[in-house]
Amino acid sequence: LHQTPKEAFPGHPVHPDGHDDWFPQIMADIMARTTVWCDVMSLGPPDGLFMDRFKEALKTIADNAAGKEKPVTVRMMFGNIVGMPVNCTGVLKELVADLPEDANLRLWVGAWRKGVSWNHAKIIAVDGKYLHTGGHNMWDGHYLKFDPVHDLSLEMEGRIAHDGHLFA
Repeated sequence: LHQTPKEAFPGHPVHPDGHDDWFPQIMADIMARTTVWCDVMSLGPPDGLFMDRFKEALKTIADNAAGKEKPVTVRMMFGNIVGMPVNCTGVLKELVADLPEDANLRLWVGAWRKGVSWNHAKIIAVDGKYLHTGGHNMWDGHYLKFDPVHDLSLEMEGRIAHDGHLFA
């Protein structure tokens, strides 16, 4: 179970910038375990430190997939925020900027485009074995800076991770 900020109750001091910089690494560590398939779902794409850690996770995945017969597949799906459409091409370019062109990785980035609905999923499902889910979006300014959003997420292993892939 992961709570941010860690001390989010009345009477605790104000949280300075960087108070929960550990959290994006938690998400990236789960992604980095991918050997076959990873699904990532959130309201919007990662930014700031979340983006930095996701890029590192993709580098680890690509390094581990080098020389393997089949490429590793990573799918990312984001919601449709009114007035803030996701530039999927831009997100994709940023995510792969530091990867070799011959990386044995298939990365798909998509966004919900019909209507203004989103199923509110926040999922990282890996190889049908590992699942990270809960309330956290992947936004630096909302979770890692001054006056952060209080949220909970959890990690699970086993069959539930397969169900996360099916949901995605």
